[in-house]
Amino acid sequence: MRRITITFILFLFLIVPKVFAQQPEATTGKQSHYSLSVGTGWTHYIDNLEYGNKNLSQDFAGFNFRFYWEPEYRLNLGAETGYYTLFRAKAQPGSSITGDITRNVVPFFLLVRMRIIDRFYLGTGFGFAGLTNTASYNGQTLKTTATSLSNYQFSASYIYPLS
Repeated sequence: MRRITITFILFLFLIVPKVFAQQPEATTGKQSHYSLSVGTGWTHYIDNLEYGNKNLSQDFAGFNFRFYWEPEYRLNLGAETGYYTLFRAKAQPGSSITGDITRNVVPFFLLVRMRIIDRFYLGTGFGFAGLTNTASYNGQTLKTTATSLSNYQFSASYIYPLS
């Protein structure tokens, strides 16, 4: 019995390196790429407050710029910045008060995205944002800034290369 066990162990030591050996891959091209994307689209600010003011606008156009490092694997790493208007409120028409309040945001995100199928990606990101509040009242303007440190995003993208 001992002789069979020793023979089997020697057989495993001899066959296992041959079974799991990998052939070196021929690398003839560039293994990673970089991409820059510029985007624009509809933004809608969702909140849980009810203002009761029909003069509150929450739909605007937003702009963003993304830079990605795309290695040969499915995960891509990147950074994003942009410019978005969250909301704008105007004074009630017909009242003696004239005013306008606007909140804009400029985010700075670190991104990770993954190719699910050809040209379709799911991504996520976290980072901080600079908020700018502008209030105009009877010809006077007040501008304040704040930094938000808890920002998160999720995205789904279909990317069609132009060249």
